[in-house]
Amino acid sequence: MRKVLLATTALVAMSITGAHADITISGNLETNYNNDGTSSSMGQDGNITLKASSTSDSGLSALVVANMGIQGRAMDMEDSYMELSGDFGAIRMGNTDMAGDVKDGVLGRNSDVYSFGVNSVFPSGATDYTDTQIMDNDSDTSLSYYSPSISGLQVYGGAVIDKEQVMGINYSFSGFNLMYQNGSKAGLDENVIGVGFSMAGVSINMGKKREKTVSTVTNSSDLNLKYSVSDALTVSYLIQKGKQGATKHSKTGLEAEYIIAPGVAAYVGLNNADNGTKSDDSTGAAIVVSF
Repeated sequence: MRKVLLATTALVAMSITGAHADITISGNLETNYNNDGTSSSMGQDGNITLKASSTSDSGLSALVVANMGIQGRAMDMEDSYMELSGDFGAIRMGNTDMAGDVKDGVLGRNSDVYSFGVNSVFPSGATDYTDTQIMDNDSDTSLSYYSPSISGLQVYGGAVIDKEQVMGINYSFSGFNLMYQNGSKAGLDENVIGVGFSMAGVSINMGKKREKTVSTVTNSSDLNLKYSVSDALTVSYLIQKGKQGATKHSKTGLEAEYIIAPGVAAYVGLNNADNGTKSDDSTGAAIVVSF
C-alpha cells in the first residue's frame, strides 16, 4: 500500500475538506487457471482502491472510497461510497455492499483461503441453493449504519429505499464470534446465523440461512475448516449444502495458500459441485500480487 499526504486544495474534486487528508492507494491483480469439469481457461482479475479520509477537530471522520474492478483489459467501478464516523458509530452511503454483507465474515463461505468458484454445474447466473449470504444490493444507492462495539456487541442495519432492508447483530466473547442477520424485501424474508471459533489450531466457521418466499422455503448451510501449517502455508476445506423442496445442492472445496513473498501468494484448489442431477469436479490455480 502506498500512502500520500496531500493538502486540501488537491482534494476539492473529491469533496474531502479539512486541513489535510490522507490518500491511500491499494489493490491486487491475479492471473488464474480454471478447469470447470468440461474445459480449461485462463483469466485475469483484480481491484484498485482509492481512499481519501480526513478527521475534524471535533473527532468526526470522513471517508470517500472508489474501488475499480479489473477483468482482463476492462475496468469498471465496483464500489463508490462515503462514510462518516465518530463516537456514534459509522454511517455509510453509496453504491456498495450493505451492512449485512460487510459484517458476515464469520460465515464458512467467507473463511476459506481462496474461492475459485468455477464449475460447469453452477455456471454464472445459475440457481444455487448453497449460498448462506444475506440479501445484498450494490447496484443501487444504499444507506448503512454501524453502531460502536460495546463489550464485543455491535448492531447494524442497511437499506435501499423502497426495495430491501437488512439488520444484524454480532457478538464476540472468549474467542467465539456470533452473528444473526435478517433481511426482507417484497415477497422474500431471510434469516442467517453464523458462528466462528478456534480449536487445536483449527479455525472453524459455519453459517445457516433460511429463505422464505410466498411459495418456497430454501435452507442453506456451510462449514469451513482452516489450518495454518506454517507461516507461509495455509489450507482450508469448505462444505456448502442447500435444499429447496426435494432438490439438494452441494459444493466442497479443498484449497491451499502459499505466501511466496510479501504481497505475492499462490493458490491451488480442488472443488466438487452437485445440483442433484449432475456432479462435476473442477480445479484451479492462481498467482496474486497485492500492494
